[in-house]
Amino acid sequence: MAGGGFKGGHVVGASDAKGEEVKERPVYPVDLIGSFCELLGIDPDGKLPNSQGLDVRVTASAADGVKSGGRLREIT
Repeated sequence: MAGGGFKGGHVVGASDAKGEEVKERPVYPVDLIGSFCELLGIDPDGKLPNSQGLDVRVTASAADGVKSGGRLREIT
């Protein structure tokens, strides 16, 4: 990642010797999206307006069955 408030020069996590499997600190799409939102000043856990009264969130959570390794604190 570059620009937009992300700190450069950091490696997040590690893979095996062949780069085929995550060895430590997995990163999922929801982690990256949540990090983008935070840098934009949007609460990633916040509710979105919905005319039908549904509980719609900015990003999905573990309660929705989404895997997460956590937001990218290392580079935000």
